[in-house]
Amino acid sequence: MRADVGILARNGAAVAALLLLAAGSLAETSRIAGEVDAKGLSERIGREKGRVVLVNFWATWCVPCREEFPDLVRLQRAYATQGLQVLGVSTDLSRETPAVEKFLGEQKPAFPNYRKKRGGDDQQFIDAVDASWGGELPFSVLYARDGRKAKVFSGKHTYADYEKEVQALLKP
Repeated sequence: MRADVGILARNGAAVAALLLLAAGSLAETSRIAGEVDAKGLSERIGREKGRVVLVNFWATWCVPCREEFPDLVRLQRAYATQGLQVLGVSTDLSRETPAVEKFLGEQKPAFPNYRKKRGGDDQQFIDAVDASWGGELPFSVLYARDGRKAKVFSGKHTYADYEKEVQALLKP
């Protein structure tokens, strides 16, 4: 019996070590690029000067967001080489991280997705993004190559809606 307890203890320790390694590698392969607040988002957009940037605010619980997302993935793939950079910002709560990870795993976006930083005043974040934004989702902001805000999209839009505006800004 004592030998069995020793074997179980060693195997239990090995299983625990494997679980820790697996958890560590899962954390390393997160599909969420990090958390951003309004200032961090502004800095992130600023790093894309010279590119057209489309920032999309979404959540996994938002049906129109989930319906629109594949068009954003398609848009990035179609126009990345011409200078488009899509950035996603999930407004899901941190406890919904598994749902966000699963959704991003299914969609396979070729663009970074951040999560709105927890804490802080949501209204201040919304106002900093765009004064006309009432907090509805989905919500997107399109920036020209020089970093100026060119267009806002409130609610769900089609691929054609986005493509028309992106193409206009991508023209030399």
